[in-house]
Amino acid sequence: MNKYDVILVGAGPCGIYASYELVKNNPSLKILLVDKGNDIYHRTCPILNGKIKQCPSDIYGNSGCYPACSMTHGFGGCGAYSDGKFNITSEFGGWLNEYLPKEQILDLIQYVDKINLDHGAPTFITDPSTKEVLDIERKGIAVGLKLLRSQVRHLGTEVNLKLLASIYEELKNNIDMKFACDVTDIIVGENNEIKGIIDSKGNEYFSKYVVFGVGRPGSSWLSGVLSKHGLKVSSNRVDIGVRVETNDVIMTDINKYLYEGKFIFKTTVGTTCRTFCSNPSGHVVIENNNGIMVANGHAYSDPSLKSENTNFAILVSHKFTEPFKDANGYAYEVASLANKLSNGSVIVQRYSDIIKGRRSTYKRINDNFVIPTLKEAVPGDLALVLPYKTMQSIIEMLEALDHVTPGIAGGSTLLYGVEAKFYSDRIECDNNFETAIHGLYVGGDGAGITRGLAQAGANGVYIAREILKKEGNEHD
Repeated sequence: MNKYDVILVGAGPCGIYASYELVKNNPSLKILLVDKGNDIYHRTCPILNGKIKQCPSDIYGNSGCYPACSMTHGFGGCGAYSDGKFNITSEFGGWLNEYLPKEQILDLIQYVDKINLDHGAPTFITDPSTKEVLDIERKGIAVGLKLLRSQVRHLGTEVNLKLLASIYEELKNNIDMKFACDVTDIIVGENNEIKGIIDSKGNEYFSKYVVFGVGRPGSSWLSGVLSKHGLKVSSNRVDIGVRVETNDVIMTDINKYLYEGKFIFKTTVGTTCRTFCSNPSGHVVIENNNGIMVANGHAYSDPSLKSENTNFAILVSHKFTEPFKDANGYAYEVASLANKLSNGSVIVQRYSDIIKGRRSTYKRINDNFVIPTLKEAVPGDLALVLPYKTMQSIIEMLEALDHVTPGIAGGSTLLYGVEAKFYSDRIECDNNFETAIHGLYVGGDGAGITRGLAQAGANGVYIAREILKKEGNEHD
């Protein structure tokens, strides 16, 4: 009989650090960590390996990699192949502040940061209080840009993978891990308490505690399964935008003094924009999100793997009112249109072509001063894809950013589309992240509670400590 004390579904930051905390404080607990993807050593993308040029999943999600996309599934979650920016702040990165005091959130994030340092994270961290940062902040305020400050520990994609491998090695000797395991349902007892989970092969795994930390790729699935069992969900916003790429020299000050400049901007058309996930000397990549190809970016720590370009996202927030309830579906339709126009890829367009109202061509891209790092992107016209308010918002924010980092709104700047962040419906839970089904906890990005590595990891640690309390074990 597959019986455990705790089952964690999803091997992203929430599940990993929850597992780590449980093992550290009660090694006698029998723990199972399951994920739809592969372990850390068998996560491999055929595009990154140079075997193919286009993602094998089509726009309907058919014929993709087995057992799931390695860019978004497996040990480490979506963050495994990310740039590995760990933001040490309670000011952004999710909505934990709706459940916990800011001071406690920061303590949890710093705790996770210490675990990372113990497993090989670099010791360098940015200082957001320098004179140079204040000068950047002042220039931003003058044009309506609010700078969000944070200490940033940049892991780099390859260091991030090594760090995760180190944690994996420590966990594998203390817990059971099952990969290529597609969970399809939960088992609920007569008294509305969790009993376990069921996978796609009909196997049942039993436990009195189940933690769902499925990440953004599992958000729609999670909402569907838990709604079926009577749990309430509420719709979150969705963010739609582009990945911007320019020469490093344009971004010199922000890259040097902030590493990642996070700005918020209010547009004249009533939307809110933000910059997100900046990658100095990085690469634009394609991310497969349940069969939809979206733009993303990452950067390496190894100097030999660096490019001469910086990329970052500009995202426009969309929150819908009644009667529309499918915010993620809206973003999927926008992104899938870009996939159709680019024959399964993403579109790239020069900023000068956007302003002139014309599509980019291969010749214009090849003659451009900014050489694209994503060679698979197809030159095209983002105006045929992005709604008017979204496109206008992106243009306004780029023009504002040009006052902070002159040249970013230059004609050679490249915009890749579509980039989208699919936030899950918020799963109703108490302030300890336990749902109305006793013993069933939800956390991380997939539950609509966090948005990024730091808060997702902190969320997992907190849930583990709550379970330890119920088991009579206090954390160190």
